Amino acid sequence: MVKRELFLPILRDGRYGFIDKEKNVVINPRFRYVSDRFRDGYCVITYIKKIRKTTRWVFGYIDKLGNTQIFLHLDSAYEFSEGLSRIKLDNYYGYLDTSLEEAIKPRFICAANFREGLAGVKINKKWGFIDKQGEVAIDPSYTYVNQFFEGRSLVEIKGKYGYINKYGDLVIPAEFDIGTEFSEGLAPVRIKDKWGYIDLNGKVIIDFVFDRAKPFSEGLACICINDKWGYINKKGEVVIDTMFDYACDFREGLARFNIGYNSLTRGMSIPKGGLWGFLNKLGEVQITPKFDSISDFEEGYAQLIKGNNNNYIDKIGNLLLID
Repeated sequence: MVKRELFLPILRDGRYGFIDKEKNVVINPRFRYVSDRFRDGYCVITYIKKIRKTTRWVFGYIDKLGNTQIFLHLDSAYEFSEGLSRIKLDNYYGYLDTSLEEAIKPRFICAANFREGLAGVKINKKWGFIDKQGEVAIDPSYTYVNQFFEGRSLVEIKGKYGYINKYGDLVIPAEFDIGTEFSEGLAPVRIKDKWGYIDLNGKVIIDFVFDRAKPFSEGLACICINDKWGYINKKGEVVIDTMFDYACDFREGLARFNIGYNSLTRGMSIPKGGLWGFLNKLGEVQITPKFDSISDFEEGYAQLIKGNNNNYIDKIGNLLLID
């Protein structure tokens, strides 16, 4: 156990450790991987260990005081969400609670993280939902389900997409070619090759005029027209011109954008190449695009990774760690 509380992971020469809020190295880099941030008080940690002449990945958890608990028997472990961590054991998924005790026995062939009290699980080739006691809350009858957002989950029925509520009722008919999650009362959906936005009742609020579209975040949504990205408001008005090669959601007042990414990656959810920077809600460049890889802001910092090392920037663009 350490005396200073852990704050952020650091990556040095391909190994992860942790710093505190005063930027002191508290846990020397020794892990092969750690999750990006602490969730429900834990980060997932992994390293490679030789066990009985076999080399394998080992998974465990570290808390903010540096206490670690390793589970040699796990196939994988995932960050906490709503007090539960998804684990994989002998090819089946279950969940641990924040005491790192088994909360839901591994018995699902596929499973997702909990959100709004429910988690998608696959049973007999179909997806449904369980509650935090591991009981089936919505019968497995769907080809695909998303997590719940604002009381709605995107589901696939016979190749089309609609939305169910937490009782399993189909409240928005499966008439869309694809869709994503609700955020701030609206969800992007696609009919044929154009995207628009519907409300929680399925009413079209913003017409189908966009080539691609993302959920709203902090009052604005990323949209794509003619291979260029910009932002709209909830009236569907373009308020930040479509001038970026790629753009991401606003987080803590700033949004990532990319200039100059490789055209061969067009259509990928996260493009490769180009340089990343940040803009504010006025469409002004807040941090000049100069990063090969960077995360969204969280708790005032965005993580950048270059090769086998990482660093963080604040909202002015200053580096947190000076080697």
